[in-house]
Amino acid sequence: MEKNVRLRLLYVMEILVEQSDGTHGVTMQNILSWLEGHQIAGERKSVYEDIHALQEYGLTIEYYSEDKTYRLVRD
Repeated sequence: MEKNVRLRLLYVMEILVEQSDGTHGVTMQNILSWLEGHQIAGERKSVYEDIHALQEYGLTIEYYSEDKTYRLVRD
């Protein structure tokens, strides 16, 4: 499995864009499985950092504790 930080960040963004919206989210396990399926190494802490970086970039990513999902909110 490849440890490529730049690719991991892009794949985290891709799953959020493709599989989440204001009403449907992805769990941390969904994200980790997505990365594994693309041969990218990742662990919870690094994915949290990626999500934070994407938020700093300007994406509105919200965490919903009710179902423990992350959602990309589009206006």
